[in-house]
Amino acid sequence: MAAGTASAQSLEWRYGGRVSWVNTSTSSEELGDTDNALKLHSGYGFEFDATLMFSDRFGVELSAGASAHRLCVSGGDWGEIDAGRMWIIPLTAIAQYHHPVYGPWDPYVGLGISWAIPLYKVSSDLSNAGVESLDFEGGAGFAAQLGVNYQMDHRWYANIDVRYLGTSLDARVRTDEEDFPTVTLDAKPLVVSLGFGYKF
Repeated sequence: MAAGTASAQSLEWRYGGRVSWVNTSTSSEELGDTDNALKLHSGYGFEFDATLMFSDRFGVELSAGASAHRLCVSGGDWGEIDAGRMWIIPLTAIAQYHHPVYGPWDPYVGLGISWAIPLYKVSSDLSNAGVESLDFEGGAGFAAQLGVNYQMDHRWYANIDVRYLGTSLDARVRTDEEDFPTVTLDAKPLVVSLGFGYKF
């Protein structure tokens, strides 16, 4: 019983929130024979995370975020069209290794997996150009993380976090004349975040 109590007391929950810059600047393959392509721009967002620390060195972080990105159709027969705003919701699970150093600094690295969920509604500009639907499908990918916590007091800490999410988005465009083959937006975002957390 004493061993079980000691083990339970060694577990520590950390909850945090971050604001993020999400670098997703990428273009798709050509849409059919139109010479047009989808282009996704970088954007800003936020993220919430929960980390279970099994010791002062090893933990698992679960996070969910959302970022807004400008989408457009560029070049070719259709010209430049503002396709509106798309939201990307990444869900990530990462195993972390922390390396405590002298003082309040707590650097860490992590490896895991991520799943991207896209949310999008066809813009009026696209509809006027004859696009009936633009459907996106997310997918899973490798995730890598590098960051550092700065302990401000016994409970509160500041956080700087950089992560790579190896996720891509598949897109299918249908116009009033034809269905185009599926194209890929090879997003693979680099996410740079600043935030705060609280230990329990």
